[in-house]
Order: sequence, then C-alpha cells, then structure tokens
Amino acid sequence: MLVAIAAAAVIVVILAIVWFRPEPEPEPVPAPGPARPLETVEPAESPAERGDTARDVINDLEAAAGGPDYAEAYRRAEAFHSQERLADAQLLYFFAARGGHAPAAFTLASFYDPNHHSQDASLMDEPDAFQAYKWYRAADDAGDERAATRLDELRAWAEEAAAAGNAEAERLLLQWE
Repeated sequence: MLVAIAAAAVIVVILAIVWFRPEPEPEPVPAPGPARPLETVEPAESPAERGDTARDVINDLEAAAGGPDYAEAYRRAEAFHSQERLADAQLLYFFAARGGHAPAAFTLASFYDPNHHSQDASLMDEPDAFQAYKWYRAADDAGDERAATRLDELRAWAEEAAAAGNAEAERLLLQWE
C-alpha cells in the first residue's frame, strides 16, 4: 500500500512539473537580407537548343534490349559536337558519362576545365573546376589514362589560383587532401 502511495505521489509530481513548466522562449527569426536579383538564362528557342534530338536518342538507347549502349551515345555526342549542336552533344556526353563511359566523362570534364574551357565548344559561359574535377575523377576511375594528367593540370591551376586569392580554387584543393 505504501508503494502505491509513493508511486501516485511521483506521478503527481511529474504531472505538476509538466503542467507548470514555463513555455520555452521562441527562437528569434533573423531579419531578411537584401534581396538579390534572380539569375536566369534565356529559354531555349529551338529543338536544337533544347537538345530534343539527344533526348530522343537517349530514350531509344534506354529502351534497347540489354540496356543502354553508352559507346553509341558517345559516338552520337561526338557527331553532334562536330556539327556544333552543343546541347545535343552535351546531353549525350552526360548520359554516357553517368553510365560509366570513360571517354565521355573525360570530354565532359574538359568542357568545365578552366585550363581547357572554350565558349565555342561548350554550353557553359564560365568553367566550373568542381565539375571538371568530378568528371575527370570519373574518367580516371573508369580507366581513361588521360584523366590523371588532366587532374594534375587542374590541381596546378587550383594551386596557382588559390595563391592569387581564388576561394573556389582553395575549396577545390581540399578534394586532394
């Protein structure tokens, strides 16, 4: 009986603590910063600018028995690239690179590489060293022997740019540590 009374007392104390506990202070909401303009790009005006043909090719490759032929995607990307159909080429390079095709990953990395970027041969206005690193690493992992050299060149670029105060290059160097 004494145990039951003690248990009831403990329950009453716990309920009192929960019931009379003060509400926690709400966390302050930070004031909004200055509005930044939204960066946009002009929408594609034609099927070629949207890469519609490459999308059709990718659909056909994915529907093929036995799975996609990434070497064929790469061959088609090369043909589009030589015709300066950059959207179609880039989509197919990306598709093949994601599928583990080493030459496609290498080519895709080259589009982003600050050492090899060309606005005439790439959809990107500016190079992106992180994307170059990612795709060179994928190409290297997939066995493309050229990728190791390009990674060394990219690291040399990053070291030089970091020494000049480029914060992006400093962050990229962390990938090698």
